[in-house]
Amino acid sequence: MSAQLESNGASESNNNCVKDVRLLLLPESSSDSNGNPASVVSSAEFNKKFIDDLKRTMGASHVRRKRLWRVPWFILLMSFMQISLHWIASECMQKRLIFTPEWNGEYWRLLTYMLLHSDYWHLTLNICFQCFIGICLEVEQGHCRLAVVYMVGGVAGSLANAWLQPHLHLMGASAGVYAMLGSHVPHLVLNFSQLSHRFARIAALLILLLSDVGFTTYHFCHNHNRNPRTSLEAHIGGGVAGILCGFIVYHRLQPSNKNPIYF
Repeated sequence: MSAQLESNGASESNNNCVKDVRLLLLPESSSDSNGNPASVVSSAEFNKKFIDDLKRTMGASHVRRKRLWRVPWFILLMSFMQISLHWIASECMQKRLIFTPEWNGEYWRLLTYMLLHSDYWHLTLNICFQCFIGICLEVEQGHCRLAVVYMVGGVAGSLANAWLQPHLHLMGASAGVYAMLGSHVPHLVLNFSQLSHRFARIAALLILLLSDVGFTTYHFCHNHNRNPRTSLEAHIGGGVAGILCGFIVYHRLQPSNKNPIYF
């Protein structure tokens, strides 16, 4: 008998707990203007808000995961090809890829010269610069847009060199690197409010640009631009092409207060 009383007491306490929970979840019963119970209306609104918040959270996590884990395939591919060709390219292959004044309709030379480098110092410098400058751009703007800027800068650099220095052979990825450096200008203009660490990024790019200008000036004054011979025309042509092309192909990033870009 006592066991039955205890079970009845437990069931009553459970019922009271359920009632308390229901009271916490649902407001007092009343009717709206259409005659529907207010508890039903509030429950429907609560469910709708919960589903909307869940969708928004899942979408934000997907955007964050996609943004943080995007691999800069184009920069990695170009760096791999440049390093590999520096090791395996024979003299005959270099003659077929280098940009020469007598290119005579061999249009691939407008781009393939960027795969060749004169020595290890030249290769290392360009690889480091293009990784430092291009990885954040590719992560934020995408592979295709950065590839277009890089290629257009390379073509502009070779054409500028052919026009202003018609007797100079050309190799190296400096025109493409300067195109990416110049394309930071439209990228910052279009997305300044969306980029984190923007002032640190501007300072780093200015330091990099001024350092290269200072080194080039010293090379011209001390070595009279000999051994190695630097093509200012290709550098300037690539940089100007990068600025102009960036305003054409780059896009505005989607605003997100919860998911800033950490690159």
